[in-house]
Amino acid sequence: MHQAVFERANVIAVHTKPDPTPAAGEIRVRVKASGVNFADMLMRLGIYPEAPPFPNVAGYEVSGIVDAVGANVSEALVGKAVVGITYFNGYSDTVVAPAAQFIEKPASVSFIEAASIPVVYLTAYMLLIHMGSLRKGQTVLIHNAGSGVGLAAIDLANHIGAIAIGTASASKHAFLRTKGFAQLIDYRSEKWEERVLDLTNGKGVDLIIDPIGGRDSWLRNFKSLRKGGRLGFFGASTMHERIKSSKGIFGYIWAWVQIAFEMVLQAPSWSPLKLMDENKAVFGVNLAKLISDIEYPIQWLKEIFEGIDEGWIHPHIDSVFEITNVAGAHKRVEERKSLGKVVLVPDAKDPVHDQSRYNFIFEV
Repeated sequence: MHQAVFERANVIAVHTKPDPTPAAGEIRVRVKASGVNFADMLMRLGIYPEAPPFPNVAGYEVSGIVDAVGANVSEALVGKAVVGITYFNGYSDTVVAPAAQFIEKPASVSFIEAASIPVVYLTAYMLLIHMGSLRKGQTVLIHNAGSGVGLAAIDLANHIGAIAIGTASASKHAFLRTKGFAQLIDYRSEKWEERVLDLTNGKGVDLIIDPIGGRDSWLRNFKSLRKGGRLGFFGASTMHERIKSSKGIFGYIWAWVQIAFEMVLQAPSWSPLKLMDENKAVFGVNLAKLISDIEYPIQWLKEIFEGIDEGWIHPHIDSVFEITNVAGAHKRVEERKSLGKVVLVPDAKDPVHDQSRYNFIFEV
């Protein structure tokens, strides 16, 4: 098999290894497509808490065809097209993982679309539905609206009948309006919290989902909630920006000092008494921590794929890269050029991929 391996921070190489053998309860999948997520960028930089030590292989979601099963797994799965969650190792053309983390891929969904769905849609489902309790007529503020989670969240908000406000650079606004956002804010040129209050007649919004992190973002979001509002965190992209922009070993160390000070020492203290007084709620989402309790995520994933057939889930693929060009895929995400999901494929010329449907990029 072939894997894109992070050998050390910012060093990527494609390795050839023996095919893995599925253990009891596992399946082996010949991968047709793998999703790229922001957590993978953090893992490449060596700042993702859950990641194993270098050398390691990123990738939380794949689609493909089962070609072997371990003990206690039905042989009937062999030859089936599946999609599911992996705990790392998705940047490969072959993976083994527990069968319980996969479902059959609907024939109506391509392998590329299928691989783009689990992480962002399950994260959005937890943020808006399971924990965010968003209701028809309520207002949700979606930061990084053009991201994979942002576009998944607008699908869910539209289905619920909620009103969505998004923050994104102005160049993305025309596209995002076609997705159903009621209002859009250019976070680069506008004070978004002032615009939110203006758009809600000074009340604030019912739900905010925040992938940015940092004391400033946390406090501004909390103030932008209306009474009874909920604030959901699912990332800390500010950490990535600090590390990515650091220069040399001393700059790297200083970036970590700043992160530790802001994320830990200066973190807001939302005591139960303060939350009671404000009538607000704060919660966090980390899909990786749910892998050990997969029952709910798999149930939600089935609902999401049913939503495709019912016409209210619309996965949006930004671009597709071959696995030999992981660096190019990451660069597109880090430069904020992507709209929706970036996906990796072992071989873009595989006949299962209709190249007319996607922006394939072959260069290494």
